[in-house]
Amino acid sequence: FHGAAVIARPDGTVGLHDDKDKPSWFTRFSLESNSDGTVSLRSKLGGYLVVELTGAVKANGWSAVDKWGKFTLKYNEDGTVSFRSFLGSYVTAQDWGVLTATGHSSGDWEKFTVIYRHEADQRIPNDESFDKLWGMDHFANRDIDAPEAWEHFTGTKNSRGIVLAVIDTGIDYKHKELKDQMWVNPGEIAGNGIDDDGNGYVDDVHGYDFANDDGDPMDDNVHGTHCSGTIAAAGNNSFGVAGVAWQGVRLMALKFLTAEGSGRTSDAVKAVDYAVAMGARIASNSWGGAGSSSAMRVAIERAEVAGMLFVAAAGNDGTDNDDLPHFPSNYQSSNIIAVASTTKAGPLSDFSCYGRQTVHVAAPGSGIYSTVPGGKYKTLSGTSMACPHVSGLAALVWLYRPNLSMMQVKDIILKSTVSDVALEKASISGGRINALRALKLAATYEAAQKDPETTNKQHCK
Repeated sequence: FHGAAVIARPDGTVGLHDDKDKPSWFTRFSLESNSDGTVSLRSKLGGYLVVELTGAVKANGWSAVDKWGKFTLKYNEDGTVSFRSFLGSYVTAQDWGVLTATGHSSGDWEKFTVIYRHEADQRIPNDESFDKLWGMDHFANRDIDAPEAWEHFTGTKNSRGIVLAVIDTGIDYKHKELKDQMWVNPGEIAGNGIDDDGNGYVDDVHGYDFANDDGDPMDDNVHGTHCSGTIAAAGNNSFGVAGVAWQGVRLMALKFLTAEGSGRTSDAVKAVDYAVAMGARIASNSWGGAGSSSAMRVAIERAEVAGMLFVAAAGNDGTDNDDLPHFPSNYQSSNIIAVASTTKAGPLSDFSCYGRQTVHVAAPGSGIYSTVPGGKYKTLSGTSMACPHVSGLAALVWLYRPNLSMMQVKDIILKSTVSDVALEKASISGGRINALRALKLAATYEAAQKDPETTNKQHCK
């Protein structure tokens, strides 16, 4: 609000540095997240910012962080943040140049702008809107640590890649962020009206539209394209956004949801069967809500036998899936990863379903910015937005270690989550996915198979 920077001085006092054109080294802080959902601020001198009973704020907390050095972040609508101490008071920038923790509300004097400096162990793509992707990278560290993972591996440019089926409303395969990421059926000739590869579907070049029974899975909603961007939007191309796995994924567009966002279970079954038959190793499923279907259950079981990972949104009813099952995420097949949604503050999103025995992991899903049809971008929320973060991570892990089995990839994703008190009763893993930890863990696994391309492929009936 003042336009000045917070400074921690060598004597432990904390105030405001009023020369904003010449920021001091002492105005830099490390923001560390705590398992209870709070954050702590450590100065470059090593001392933590702590609140005293008098309301004074000092930078002399040297030991392990206790309650005096923990703050709850409040995200304000104007893009600023406020820090609430355990006393319930807010950190305030006083007009005489010092910081206190005496504010009773988050007014202008209690609002701060965070200037985020990236570290050397991160690879930040040059996409112009990357700073909007809090789920990939965020100063409060409730993200999936994508840039830290990309410093080790961003995918592969070789011709093999990995095929990932997006079972949804279709994909805008002409979007500049997605057109080069699309799967192309090698046995089909576009537009000739012939089923060239004999799989039962005509002109299925990028997938198939089961809702309208044709070979054009163009997205006439926004949902499928949005999910696809989070998974695999082309990264480091100077515009737009970047997907979790922005090199090496081939997106197979399987449309069974209409422009209104509804669809038939029978068409979803066909989409799953098509994905298996045409070699997809991952299916991303940001849909659900209907009751249990034996046909769908059996289709997912067939996918399990084929070694295809089935990532599914946990649902947006805010209920416990242990008590009120949500399908398809609640089917018991071992190839399913059910995904809950989190906010940038860390907790479960208000709308997100959860389940200590039926939901596997959580991922960012509130306020997610991604691609939509027509070359545009939009912010959406839902477990539908959390699901593609996990699908993208599964692809990144598999690209990193292509000879891992499907169950090994699932095991890695669950075991590499970051625990959070706010999530411990929400899922089997009790945590949020983490790309860096997943790659590091994947490096320790012994490959379970020689070559994924030697497995037999079936044809759709």
